[in-house]
Amino acid sequence: MGPSFWFRAKRRIKKMLGKNIILCDSCKWDWRGACHNPERPNATWCSDYEKRGT
Repeated sequence: MGPSFWFRAKRRIKKMLGKNIILCDSCKWDWRGACHNPERPNATWCSDYEKRGT
């Protein structure tokens, strides 16, 4: 299942504003043994994403 319409719209707006849209930089699972996403470390959408520190 891919990203929702609203997620894609927010990502497009952030990209136009020049904001960082790479999720791996702030993800709780951003280390080699935990993340098996093939798009890592440049994923812009991930079903397992959790913000670091929460």
